[in-house]
Order: sequence, then structure tokens, then C-alpha cells
Amino acid sequence: LDANDTVMSLPPIINGDRSKITLDTKHVFIECTATDLTKANIVLDTMVTMFSQYCASPYTVEPVDVIYKNADVITNSYTTPALSTRKETAKVDFVNSLIGIELEPRQMLTL
Repeated sequence: LDANDTVMSLPPIINGDRSKITLDTKHVFIECTATDLTKANIVLDTMVTMFSQYCASPYTVEPVDVIYKNADVITNSYTTPALSTRKETAKVDFVNSLIGIELEPRQMLTL
């Protein structure tokens, strides 16, 4: 719930007109629900990154603290999105097949 006790949701699924995104939208809250926290965080990071390219300052996001409480006692908390990185190994031909253009290995290293 937000400060006004309104359920926050990914528009336009719930709250249609109240929460729809327009060209004048300044703040977007992105949430993800799943039974597997690791997978939920991967999906959330992906969605946040995709939306962030349209920010006034591209690729900037504000973190959110998720706090778990039980009878007003904090039992766990974490900050999201994590936007963690990882190293991958892939063959040049495979990468070129995914991106649809032909780059030389040295060109790839500069990206």
C-alpha cells in the first residue's frame, strides 16, 4: 500500500485510469510477484532496466527498501533492485547471431 492506503499495481491491469502511464508520467513503481525470490529479482531487474532508458536521466533508478515485519518486529529487509552484474563467456559467432550484426572480437571488447 502507498501513503494513501491505495494498492500499487502495474498499470493498466488494476486501477486503470488512476495509474495509467502517459507521456507526462514522472514516477513509475515497478513490482514483481513470484514464488521464487531469485527469479523475481531477475525479472524485476530486467523490467527496471528496460523502463529506465526512458528516464529524464537515462538508466537511473531509485532503490526501494523491502521490509518484512511480523507483529511490528522487522524480521528481514533488503534493498531492490539489486541490478547485479555477472560475467558470461560466449563465442563471437553466437553473440553475432543474437544481435543480428557482424562484429569483430576487438569491436566487441570496446562495447
